[in-house]
Amino acid sequence: MRLFRKKKVQKLPAHAPSRRILFVSHEASRTGAPKIILNILKHFRERCDICCETVLHEGGPLTGAFQEYSHLLDCLNQRGQTRETSARLSKQLRRIVERDGKNVPQLAICNSMESRFISEELANQGIPVISLLHELPSSYTPEDFHSVFSSSRKVIFPVDDVYKAAAEVIRIPVDKTAVMSQGLLDSEFGQRIDRDTARKSICDQFGIPADSFLVLGCGTLDLRKGIDHFVAVARRVADMNLRNEVPIHFVWVGGGPTWTHSLYHYMQLDLKKTGADKFVHFVGEQDNTEPFFVASDAFFMSSRVDPFPCVIHEAMACQLPIVTFADSGGAQTAIQDGAGFVIPYGAYEQAAALFRTLSQQPHVAASARARSLERVHSEYRFEDYGDELIELSESIIGQSIGHPLTSPLAAPKLRVAAA
Repeated sequence: MRLFRKKKVQKLPAHAPSRRILFVSHEASRTGAPKIILNILKHFRERCDICCETVLHEGGPLTGAFQEYSHLLDCLNQRGQTRETSARLSKQLRRIVERDGKNVPQLAICNSMESRFISEELANQGIPVISLLHELPSSYTPEDFHSVFSSSRKVIFPVDDVYKAAAEVIRIPVDKTAVMSQGLLDSEFGQRIDRDTARKSICDQFGIPADSFLVLGCGTLDLRKGIDHFVAVARRVADMNLRNEVPIHFVWVGGGPTWTHSLYHYMQLDLKKTGADKFVHFVGEQDNTEPFFVASDAFFMSSRVDPFPCVIHEAMACQLPIVTFADSGGAQTAIQDGAGFVIPYGAYEQAAALFRTLSQQPHVAASARARSLERVHSEYRFEDYGDELIELSESIIGQSIGHPLTSPLAAPKLRVAAA
């Protein structure tokens, strides 16, 4: 047996086991990084005899889910404040660390570069840290990366693309680094809903003709996610719709700023002035995105910078042909070997032509559909990712508690990044 494995799932007890592990998230929004750490928390809660404790920097709609699977020790509620160490933060975290007297947390799993200031403070208080970095270095400074590596026992990158990008900016200590892909968060995603039912409901709700070819985009309404790219391609496709037998409609799922002078506001102006607004539908944040994936015919990953987005795995699970820009993150790795289509960055005309081809020639996408489904369920299983994190956590705890382990540990199945 592993150090703290247990055989079956149990409900969270009134008095949790004494072995404490902290799970740190910068927020509890319905975005990728919080969903990843929540899934990790669930995996540890179900398979380990530990006391799971959560620390949030900010709250959000997933706060209740974090509470369901762990003791939510604190929501620091520092929205809008600079993400950096401070005397106040040090005091808050020391209170958390010492809440059970000498039984301090044996490990902290800190998710996202946005949690770097918490991992730094926890390390200062003697807590071993595993950091999960999902971000590309174009959004952060070399000093930010140095901070994470100096405070962490191990730093996990989700895909080689992200590791290599970071290695171009800073000198990475290879002995602290590994590449592990998180995988499909929900193994049943895309299997619970009938496609015809989902499609009819969505088309009826948003006034989309039933015979349309649906291109899905998903994410927050911002420049990083490339909603301007999404709209630019949609406008070119709208021109083609006049001579295309199958009308192509673009659907974007996700919320964000919509006030006057926001990016969304100007995208809407562009659509209305060019007459393309009848083919583009922004449906806002959705509690359940699965029906939109199931109902669609293709997925457009329009991001400028997106390290290894969870929506790619969800699109693969729904057998959607995926179109993504080169050099924008790890999506191109996920869909390699024929599981999707990678086009030059910003190649709007090429993207538009590809969607028209997919709408008119279904056989072009058939092999990509099959390859995506097979690949996501073989290469990107979240259970494997969670188990590897458990084994890594056991090895670190075994070193830090200072006495021989009761049973030998299997070596963590980590792929160490190449120097």
